[in-house]
Amino acid sequence: MNTNYAEILIVDDMPDHIAYAGTLLRLEGYRVFAASSGRAAMYFLKKKIPDLIILDIQMNDINGLKLCEMFKSNSRTRDIPIIFLTAETDTDVIHKGFALGCCDYVKKPFVKEEYISRVKAHLQISRQQHELAAANYELRQFCSAVSHDLKAPFNLINMLVQMLHEELDSILTPDAEEIMAMIDAKTTQTRTMIERLFEFSKMCNIKPNIVTVNIQKIAEETFHELAQLTPDRKIDFHCDSLPTVNGDPVLIQIMLKNLFSNAIKYTSKCEHASISISSSEEQSFTIIRIKDNGAGFDMHYADKLFQVFQRLHSEEEFEGSGVGLALVDRIMKRHNGQVRAYGEVNKGAEFSLLFRK
Repeated sequence: MNTNYAEILIVDDMPDHIAYAGTLLRLEGYRVFAASSGRAAMYFLKKKIPDLIILDIQMNDINGLKLCEMFKSNSRTRDIPIIFLTAETDTDVIHKGFALGCCDYVKKPFVKEEYISRVKAHLQISRQQHELAAANYELRQFCSAVSHDLKAPFNLINMLVQMLHEELDSILTPDAEEIMAMIDAKTTQTRTMIERLFEFSKMCNIKPNIVTVNIQKIAEETFHELAQLTPDRKIDFHCDSLPTVNGDPVLIQIMLKNLFSNAIKYTSKCEHASISISSSEEQSFTIIRIKDNGAGFDMHYADKLFQVFQRLHSEEEFEGSGVGLALVDRIMKRHNGQVRAYGEVNKGAEFSLLFRK
């Protein structure tokens, strides 16, 4: 859609209003359609989808609020921007219109320049939203293709290394053994990074199913499952009595798994490892805090923590793909919340999850 050319539907039961509002738009280069009733508008939309709808509120057959609700509940028409152009002055009615999904309101009689500028602005916003949606779709397709196409050759390399090892087993020198092990480890690591990148690309587009979540139960179960993977370690784990939060239980579990996995990993060199989870309240947020006494990090580089493939510790110190905290950040943004991090080198790290009440 180009804002220099767009198709606009005007819905109004006053012919004079349609004629004037439509003429101004035609002079700007737009193609204008008119419907003199709600039923006529519904019939029009069965055949054609305009780029924008200009809608009166007070009409004889179906009022504009009801029409707006119907348009926004229909998958074919819900993304069309709707501007109310009306003499209605009741603020409750106007607020209801915005709640139903209209994007703007222009009061009759209107100032021509204001009317035209509002139309142009919302056509531009709609165009950008369409472009962004298309770009996101292409990115998802690209990540899926990359994940599929790149994993296969890395799997083959792993297999060939194994075959070569079996073929040359009796004559392999220690140096050759080490080189083959390095090849195998690096291909496995790269394959894992590809898989995690694909997971991250999917996470960017998941719509959370928001319910009341017992985060304490999820936290305790998730930590104990992870702790069983390192039975030789003794970790002092403390979980306070946590409040419920509004969130998606599946995404919250993924997030806590990443945070606890990090805490377990970065306390692996501690003589007495300690991990805790607690809560507090801050204005409109419920805060869940996960703290450990592990390797920590330098706060000067904290801005890199939530970027994909950015790591503050070398692979030789601690293994990892560099995607886990980026996933945590993305999940909290999908919840309309945020994550904060605080750390000191060799004194541990603390991650705060801010859930809206």
